[in-house]
Amino acid sequence: MLKIRMSSPRLQAHMPRPGSRVAIIGGGYTGAIIAKLLVERGVRDIEEVTVFEPREQLGCGLAYDVRNIDVRLNVAAHRMRAIPGSPSAFLNWLQTSGTLTVDPDAVTREGIFARRRDFGRFMQAQLAPHLDSGAVRHIRNIVRAVERENEQWRICGAEGTIVMADILILATGHPPASRPPAVDRLSASATSRIKDVLAADGFNEIGKCDPVLIVGSGLTAIDALCRLKALGHTGTVSLLSRTGLMPRPHAGGGFSPFGDFSSTDLTSAKKLLSKVRATISDAQAQGIPWQSVFDALRQHAPSLWQALPMRERQKFLRRLRRWYDVHRYRMPPQGAAVLELGIDTGRVRLETGDLVSITEDKQGLIAGLKSRAGRTEFRCRHILLATGPDFQDYAAHQRFLLGMQRDGFIRSDPLGLGLACDIAGRAITATGTPNSTLFIAGPPARPAFGELTGVPEIAAQAASLVDRIIGCCARETRTIVISPTV
Repeated sequence: MLKIRMSSPRLQAHMPRPGSRVAIIGGGYTGAIIAKLLVERGVRDIEEVTVFEPREQLGCGLAYDVRNIDVRLNVAAHRMRAIPGSPSAFLNWLQTSGTLTVDPDAVTREGIFARRRDFGRFMQAQLAPHLDSGAVRHIRNIVRAVERENEQWRICGAEGTIVMADILILATGHPPASRPPAVDRLSASATSRIKDVLAADGFNEIGKCDPVLIVGSGLTAIDALCRLKALGHTGTVSLLSRTGLMPRPHAGGGFSPFGDFSSTDLTSAKKLLSKVRATISDAQAQGIPWQSVFDALRQHAPSLWQALPMRERQKFLRRLRRWYDVHRYRMPPQGAAVLELGIDTGRVRLETGDLVSITEDKQGLIAGLKSRAGRTEFRCRHILLATGPDFQDYAAHQRFLLGMQRDGFIRSDPLGLGLACDIAGRAITATGTPNSTLFIAGPPARPAFGELTGVPEIAAQAASLVDRIIGCCARETRTIVISPTV
């Protein structure tokens, strides 16, 4: 028997190249857009695309799988750029699908701010033809284990489904919300009054006049405030912020991004802050709102992050992160109006401090707050947790990720941003080397990009990742076995 090893390109004219099988764990926006791009761009190179997602629909995930019509996107439709190569796809869909006819409140002076569930419907429409044709296979299973077997990935679903893949993509999205230590070890009665804002039953037991404490003051807290208003809630609502900072509003006028952040000298948190402040000053002198400066900063965020040494990244996260977040992730105009009206009428109050204790009496809950001014107590009937996702020790949030970390395939990022990976999205193993068959996509890839939460940024990473995968799928060599004739 004779074995001949030769390069694939010379064989292309004579025999088809076998395609690669790709498995994606997570079918929210990130997993869905990757699946779509793999099918559309990898016609010759991708044989099979399988998505593990327990939800009924692909493309929604936790962020867009919402029935509440009052929860809106915080980015105007013309800036979503959800489909690489077709930046106005979502806006066009809104205008042609009749969505704006039934949701006229989406149109504001600052742009069209659609409902979150409508973006989920848009993504479902993007995936529908590929699901119908069988090009994308949707397995409604929770993944229990991932192993290596014969140089392939073996993905085991909770119901016994087993899928073998050449390439594995972890698109597991945001982890569960962080929980203040004070929430633990409470009585069953007290625990029943404390709900995650995103829980399906989070608002069910709240009475119309019940005082509510929302722990957190970011966009999720604003969503909760809007939800309470839509339910006809008239009681007082207090927003508890550790820093006292709230998301800022959008600017009207249709201004373009302003400022140049491409300098290679921005290698420290202090230099970056000085540059932003100077650029805002220049913008205001020309009648341009500060929001345009942050829109320009957003475009350069990955390269700026990658230029920062580890010590400066730590300094940014410790001292500037919250300041950056409230300017970068801005409130939709509808949410800003609800907050402003609530504050003006005295129904909404802002509290600064940490939640350090929770007790219960016959009247309800007593929340112990600690701030620089000292300790205070706050009475309420219900507590809503809007504390944001807990990225610390990311792998600990899912059983199969813990197994992969134990086996050395992945590792949590030391800065608490997600899973360690390089700028190509390749997972960094326990030995510190990138794995060319295992990729991290979307929010858990933040260690390499600094931020990876907004749809436009995720779309850009997805397109780059897919192009890399397709480029690597062509096998450089092939072994032909020639058996002697008898």
